[in-house]
Amino acid sequence: MSREVFEAAGSDPLLGATLADRYTIVDRVGAGGMGTVYRAEQAPLGREVALKVLRKELGRDAETVARFTREARLLSQLRHPNTVAILDFGQSEEGLLYLAMELLEGEMLSARLRQRGALPVEEAVRIAAGVLRSLDEAHARGIVHRDLKPDNIYLARVHGRPEDAEVVKVVDFGIAKIRDGELAQGLDPVATQEGTVFGTPRYMSPEQAQGRSLDGRSDLYAVGVLLFHMLTGQAPFTDDDAVIVMAHHIKTEPPGVRRLAPERAIPESLEILVARALAKGPDERPQTAQDFLVELEALGPDIAAAAVQASFLTEETAVIMIDAPPRRAWIGVAIAATLIATLVGVTVAGARGGRTDATASARHQVARADTGRRDPVAAAPPPAARVVPPASPATLVAPAAQPDLPEYDRHGRRVRRSSSRNRAARPTAPQSAPTTQPQATTPRRNSQPYGTFEGM
Repeated sequence: MSREVFEAAGSDPLLGATLADRYTIVDRVGAGGMGTVYRAEQAPLGREVALKVLRKELGRDAETVARFTREARLLSQLRHPNTVAILDFGQSEEGLLYLAMELLEGEMLSARLRQRGALPVEEAVRIAAGVLRSLDEAHARGIVHRDLKPDNIYLARVHGRPEDAEVVKVVDFGIAKIRDGELAQGLDPVATQEGTVFGTPRYMSPEQAQGRSLDGRSDLYAVGVLLFHMLTGQAPFTDDDAVIVMAHHIKTEPPGVRRLAPERAIPESLEILVARALAKGPDERPQTAQDFLVELEALGPDIAAAAVQASFLTEETAVIMIDAPPRRAWIGVAIAATLIATLVGVTVAGARGGRTDATASARHQVARADTGRRDPVAAAPPPAARVVPPASPATLVAPAAQPDLPEYDRHGRRVRRSSSRNRAARPTAPQSAPTTQPQATTPRRNSQPYGTFEGM
């Protein structure tokens, strides 16, 4: 082994040693409450394995050796892909108990949670589903894990497959308890006694915290705690005092995952399922790992819909934040342009309204001439002119009668004009000789209500 590996292991006497004449220890992987895990090379196959060596004092007790042998034999029968494979077990000449397991490449769930915090909902559900598949087989064989926690969930990478195709592996059934039943008949003297508490307080079921008899539903409670932790980034109950944490598991209702992580795309149906798994009474939880798995997989459409909705809301918020200032600026420009156009229109209309009646009459005649082709009556010649007698300087001449102009033009717009009907009569200059002044023509109403006006 390299100097770096040797120095990192400190004074571990097993580094470089050969155990049971076939496992040469080359590296130290990690340590736990039951023992230490090493990387070893198995002879004569030449393959690498994970070798778990239990603490030396455990090999001195006959009952512990019997329990270890029984559990190792049962665990070696587990074949599910989501359970770490037990390849070999035994006791060395030095009295050390060991388990040879498949060597996994990847990371523990605990390391991922420390690095990323809360996991995506789809990933959390996928990991929980892998754990439940492993438990389904173990519970069917009468094995209760009793210590499910992130340190015992391994996310194994498979060569040639992407990260999202990693395999969930449940490890360390070392303190599993044989459930009362056919497989446990005659083994009670060496089984874990009721009243003894094993496990990790943060992931411990209420009945386990009270030292009661356990079954597979205790593991399902731990899966609920794992789901809670993966969805929110924290366990439901945390405290430096293990006794306080265990008391919370026994008496305190955990908060909802959606309340702790409102920004996450967690559907309500998933929150309800997690709450059921964390029920204080075993009868209130899913009764088997298969039942739990079926309910979890049925939430696929709800999880996908929640993810789409969360993505849509995020995109809409980003668009509003970017586009809001330009929109406010254009609204101000549009309002200013509308006001200017209105003022110009009023000014032009007033200028047109101030023209003389003669000009308006001439325009009306032009309009009538233009529409005369469609109206024979309007095209008729005007009546003969009459003679106007001379008037004295004081005589006031009334203005000619206004023609009956149309109220709207051909485009349906109201015609703005000035009227002289109510205007006071103006004095006219005296005339030296009688003149003939043509009478203003009073056109007949045209059947076509619209006329053509210059500039309209």
